[in-house]
Amino acid sequence: MPLLVPRRLDYWKTEGYVTYRRLWLDTALSAFSADMRGVVVDIGGKRTNKRGSFQPPAHQARAWWYVNLDLETKPDVYADVAQVPLRGQSVDCVICTEVLEHLPRPERCVEEIHRLLRDGGLVLASVPFFYPVHADPYDFQRFTEDGLRQLFKNFKSVEVHRMGGYAGVLGLMLELGISGVEGNSLPQKIARWAMKWISRWLCRYDLSTFGKESGAWAKFTTGYFVCAIR
Repeated sequence: MPLLVPRRLDYWKTEGYVTYRRLWLDTALSAFSADMRGVVVDIGGKRTNKRGSFQPPAHQARAWWYVNLDLETKPDVYADVAQVPLRGQSVDCVICTEVLEHLPRPERCVEEIHRLLRDGGLVLASVPFFYPVHADPYDFQRFTEDGLRQLFKNFKSVEVHRMGGYAGVLGLMLELGISGVEGNSLPQKIARWAMKWISRWLCRYDLSTFGKESGAWAKFTTGYFVCAIR
């Protein structure tokens, strides 16, 4: 079964704008927000300059710690995501969104997440698939569903959800490519306008058909969301 499909069709408005992929990520995190309880660790998360509309429910957690090597994000724990200075089996929930593709050895981060979680603890992770290179400071790889299941093979239960389909991938690529059409000539303005509205139509179509696509189209996605239990 697909994850809860986003229904916010007004996200393209200038105010509060998020990309199509970010809409899926916000929806996925919101769907599991009730499980973000006890001691929550956000691996590679940012306390400041957050993207999207999801608001972490820190009020319902006993503790909510951000782990990051970037001091500008104001982390609670300044550490490498593969070497977190916390006691083993002391964490109830780990969040690791849009991080694994930036690591040269992502398996070390997943092993560290497994060490940190209590038995029955939950990890919520996401990775892009059809998405441009985005160094932060590096961008090393993309994962398929099989690759993610292999990565989280030591967890008792692993769910992998697609985040959008074929039309959404096309729409996202157009959406992100608009900034590459520079200049103020009439053809350039028309190109940007056309890309914007075609992207909106494709993403709306994707939301209305997701989970009902043909087998060929079901092989496309903007990325994956993982829910795994230790």
